Amino acid sequence: MRLRMMLVCCAALALGIGVATATGANQTIIIDGHFTETYPQGQGGTAGTSPHLCFNGDSGSGMLKGFGKACEQFTFESFDGFDANGCAVFTGTVTVTLDDAQHSSFTEREQDVSCQPGKSPQEEGHNVSYGNPTRDRGTWSFLPGTGTGVFADVCTGSGDVRFHSAGAAFNGFYTGVLTLC
Repeated sequence: MRLRMMLVCCAALALGIGVATATGANQTIIIDGHFTETYPQGQGGTAGTSPHLCFNGDSGSGMLKGFGKACEQFTFESFDGFDANGCAVFTGTVTVTLDDAQHSSFTEREQDVSCQPGKSPQEEGHNVSYGNPTRDRGTWSFLPGTGTGVFADVCTGSGDVRFHSAGAAFNGFYTGVLTLC
């Protein structure tokens, strides 16, 4: 009888510790999104403005897995020179907005490297044609205090971004993790 009672007590204690750990641990939100932007030559209002806007007026429209439709808007902050391969390095912010009742959103800062194939950036006239192909890659970090709606309790987060473009089409992929407070 004592052995049975001791086993029940140990099981209850183990279950209690497991529940305390699960509820005390910081929860995370997985970010896995795909966005597209289009900038047809000669269309749209001002230079750099997409005529195909997302539901909230942003340039990029897409999906964030687990959340549905979403928009993304990149805001250029700085050109940071060239890396050893001649690729452009730049910094900017991106705001991601969900198509939910609250238009939940968060903003991140990213550092990106943008490359063109081969040695094409060094060739004469490489920027004369419209929509030269590029490959961008970078990292992003959540900007504290920018989360709203379902992202309101996010404290930290980071991840990777990669974009490729050719002609008027840009395709972006965001992955990472946001951690709730």
